[in-house]
Amino acid sequence: MSKIGWIGVGLMGSRMAPRIMEAGHELCVCDAVRANCDGVVAKGAVLLDSPAELAARSDYVFSMIPNAAALLDVGAGEKGVAAAIGPGQVFVDMSTVDPFSSAEVNAAIERRGAKFIRCTVSGSVDYALSGQLTIMASGDRQAYDRVFPLLEILGNRHYYLGPGEESRYMKIIVNMLLGTSIQAMAESLVMGEAVGIDWNQMIEVICDSTAANHMMIAKKGAYQGRDFKPMFTGMNMEKDMNLALDVAKERHLSVPLAAMARQMYAAMTSQGVEKQDYSAVLLVNESLNGI
Repeated sequence: MSKIGWIGVGLMGSRMAPRIMEAGHELCVCDAVRANCDGVVAKGAVLLDSPAELAARSDYVFSMIPNAAALLDVGAGEKGVAAAIGPGQVFVDMSTVDPFSSAEVNAAIERRGAKFIRCTVSGSVDYALSGQLTIMASGDRQAYDRVFPLLEILGNRHYYLGPGEESRYMKIIVNMLLGTSIQAMAESLVMGEAVGIDWNQMIEVICDSTAANHMMIAKKGAYQGRDFKPMFTGMNMEKDMNLALDVAKERHLSVPLAAMARQMYAAMTSQGVEKQDYSAVLLVNESLNGI
C-alpha cells in the first residue's frame, strides 16, 4: 500500500480523504484550518504541520483546497509541496482553480522532477462520501496511469482530457453551465410563485418535464423543503463564475448568461446567504421580486 499525503480536509476533502485510508493506505493530512483535521485524525490519519513535511513523507500528494491563492501557497510556496517533492512522486490537485495558476504550480513541481496531475471533480459532498464523483484529469499520462487506482477510490466516472490544463477548463465549463441553469430554475420558480401555482406541485412538474436536467432533479427535495444545506456554497459558485468570466475575457468570448448569473451569486453575499447551497440563489431572486 502507498503513503498518501492529503492537503485540505474541508467540506469535500473531509469526505474524500478517509476513503483513501479505508482502502488500506497510510494517510497523513494538513490544513490551514487545523480544526478541519480533527475528524480524519480521529479515524487514524497522521497530522503534519506543512505541505512540505507532508510531501517528504508521501508517495503521492493530494490537495482539495478552496482557491488559486491556496494552491499557489501549498504547491509552490516556501513550505509548499515543491519544497520537498522529488523524482518519482506525483502531486494530484483536485481543486477548482484557474488554469494560469495551475500552470505555475506545474512548472514548480516539474522543476523538482515530479509530476503534477490536475484532477478536477464534479459532484457534491454526498458523491464524495460515497466515492461516486466524476473525475476529469489532465497532465502527464504515465503519471495519471500510476495514480489511477487511487482515483478509482474517489470516483466512479473518469475522463483523461490531455497533457496540460484541459481539466481546469472542463471544470469551469461544467460549473458555468450549472450556475446558469440553477439561476434559470430560480427565475422560473419565482414566476410560478407570483402567479400562485402550488410550490410542491410546480417543482414536481418541472422535474418531470423535458426542461429538467440532472441537477434540477437532484435538487428536487431540497427545493420542495426549502432546505439549502450547503452541498456547494453560493460563494464557491460565485468564485467559479468569476473563473469562467476570466477565461472568456482571455479568449475574447461573449458569455452574457454567465455574466448575468455571476451577479446573482455575488448578491448572495450582499444578502448574507453565501454560505448556503448555491441553489439558495432562489432567495435572491425572490427578494428582487418582492416575494
